[in-house]
Amino acid sequence: MPEIPDLEAIRHFLEPRLRQNPVATAEARLPWLVRTGADALPTLVGHEFASLRRHGKFLLFATDDDRLLVVNPMLTGRFHWAEPSERKRPMTALVLGFSDGHELRYSDQRRMGRWYLVPTAELATVPQMAELGPDALAVDEETFLARIKKHPGQIKSVLTNQKFLAGIGNAYSDEILWEAGLHPHRRRATMSEDDLRRLYRAMRSTIEWAIPILEAEVADRLYQRNEEWRDHLRVHRKAEQPCPRCGEPIHAQVRGGSETNYCLHCQPLVLG
Repeated sequence: MPEIPDLEAIRHFLEPRLRQNPVATAEARLPWLVRTGADALPTLVGHEFASLRRHGKFLLFATDDDRLLVVNPMLTGRFHWAEPSERKRPMTALVLGFSDGHELRYSDQRRMGRWYLVPTAELATVPQMAELGPDALAVDEETFLARIKKHPGQIKSVLTNQKFLAGIGNAYSDEILWEAGLHPHRRRATMSEDDLRRLYRAMRSTIEWAIPILEAEVADRLYQRNEEWRDHLRVHRKAEQPCPRCGEPIHAQVRGGSETNYCLHCQPLVLG
């Protein structure tokens, strides 16, 4: 599932290309993916996207007439910035054509993603949006500490709780906890303030480290793979490979189809 670095790379690629580039065509090949405003999608024609921002795992395309096209790509939503002559990917669900001749295509193998076209003032009506915590890149350290102290459970579950902070998922929670030297199953209630401050700084540094790597991956041509780019990660999906810090094998644990990876030496489990 796309997380902050993936979506920031897409945002940084698209925003300058959308600016002063009016929508020329709007086609919903799977219209039911547009859960709000599907009938109004053609009214985007002639309008520009004034800005593109992100909150958590949502992309928000702001139009010049005070509307928002909100996209939650979920597990398999993929974007492609293409020439019209290029072959469309299987399960291409939506296509926006632009005045410069390019198309922004959205494909979704499992058809799990959701699009919403709403007035800007009605953003809170988009499902999940009103419940999201602050974006993980926008929250300051003191706010982070105040919020996390309300969550006593296992720290990986806390980090991936979108009501606590928006934007961190399975992959980057593994990376953040490895960077901070914290076991994913350790309870937040056992952590000192120093632990929590180290966690906050690891969160910031890990996300900020990953974003330019992902940007380089899409720099010349936005064409997302069927799976997110994860080759650069240090521990996630690296089971049995040596830990980059100590050399011990990376441990893997699978629960409910989701894999957690960590180093038993660098991330000891502290009980309390």
